[in-house]
Amino acid sequence: MLIRQTMRYLPAQVLAPAFQLLSMVAWTYWLVPHEMGSFVLVTATQEFVGLLTLSWFSVYALRYMPFERSGREREDYLHTETAIVLLSLPASLAAAAIAALIFGSGTPTAGSIAIVALFFASRGTNTHYSERARAQSNIPAYTILQVGGPVFGFLIGLAFVAFYAPTADMLLLAYGIAQIGASLIAAPMIGIRLVPRRVHARFLKAAIGYGGPVLVLSGLGWVAENNFRYIVEHMAGAAAFGLMAVGWGLGRRCASFGAMLVAAAAFPIAARLLNEGLRAEAMAQLATNAALLVGLLAPIVAGLMLVGGPATDLLIAESYRETTRAILGLSALAGALRFLHIHVTDQLFVLERRIAYAGIVDIVEIAATVALTVAGLVWYGPVGGVIGNAVGSGLATLTSLALARRMAFRLPGTDLLKVAAATAIMAGALALLPSPESVPALVATILAGMVVYGLAIAAAYAPQVRAIIARRLAGRTRAARAA
Repeated sequence: MLIRQTMRYLPAQVLAPAFQLLSMVAWTYWLVPHEMGSFVLVTATQEFVGLLTLSWFSVYALRYMPFERSGREREDYLHTETAIVLLSLPASLAAAAIAALIFGSGTPTAGSIAIVALFFASRGTNTHYSERARAQSNIPAYTILQVGGPVFGFLIGLAFVAFYAPTADMLLLAYGIAQIGASLIAAPMIGIRLVPRRVHARFLKAAIGYGGPVLVLSGLGWVAENNFRYIVEHMAGAAAFGLMAVGWGLGRRCASFGAMLVAAAAFPIAARLLNEGLRAEAMAQLATNAALLVGLLAPIVAGLMLVGGPATDLLIAESYRETTRAILGLSALAGALRFLHIHVTDQLFVLERRIAYAGIVDIVEIAATVALTVAGLVWYGPVGGVIGNAVGSGLATLTSLALARRMAFRLPGTDLLKVAAATAIMAGALALLPSPESVPALVATILAGMVVYGLAIAAAYAPQVRAIIARRLAGRTRAARAA
């Protein structure tokens, strides 16, 4: 079921991060470092504001939607949701003005504040409706909401920076327009109400009861994820962070891409199993999730470690190359260590309402990443800062696994060994290939690594592969006979 659901979510989970990666590369040719730093910091700040204003209700919807018991219940929910979305906008707009004043790339104007406000409001509502579409398993709507902003924002942004001005404000405006468009297209598909007739207390009470603790947890998670950006900006300035933002962002996005391929489908399945009282099956689902997650993240990190340097030289603008080359692979490792506990053991804590456990993990990660990032930056510069962040996330992952063992969760050790062996074989093959000196050669090298890894995994799971092939052949034979 997980693999089938993952394949259905695949367009959204591939296109969105692919265009995010493409945009990060493209903007190095348009934005100077301080504009890049401003763009990334404003975007990160919006994520925090979105957590405070809407995430508590979004996570409630994801956990307990769809409301299938009656049409009236659904109507009551939709009116309550609209009221909450509308009430979130003033706070979001006020925060946008503050962000524009602090992180704006130049002297703030009414126009620049309005652009940041548009970006904040559109991204917050887009993210909420995306989660609700996922909760309803409305994959077309989810795809539109996930893909619309990154894809069309990138295309509009290219036009704006090329023909108007290469600034962070132009990119924020482009993404804001794209996000509004995606929400307008998808909203009728999932059902919304434009004017709330009544706010129903039972939904608010349930959402606060479940989403409130998760909000605290999400806030801690945001700090754990983003403290690196603000530390570097504070210690070295926006321009220095802009230089690091490319390698840091690309590495994290590559790891996030692998993680979300699995996570988008896995959480609703585990939640549904728990709702049905099938705890053992839900635990098995999370173990399967862990195996698939490591199976995707391990080759991504290893591949970036080996070909990230040549890729940087071929794809990134010259002013950003040196820093990007130094930290790209390490940034992916730091992201992979964090995403491993977020999308496996931390999910178990949330599903079973062991919020204290998840909070402990986040506090460990915040304390460790802040202390080790600062120490690394002071002693060894950008590389030391990223290594410190990775070590901090690794400590948090070990903490999360130790707490999960108390709840009878076990990592699938045999599967992880198979993944490690396949990754080592892929790394050995890549090490034997000559360093790519052109984009076609780089693509060929990446494809070769994927093929080797795929073959190694297929060999490691030969019995399962044979069984799948046999079932497919049997199905085709029955279909041919029926015809």
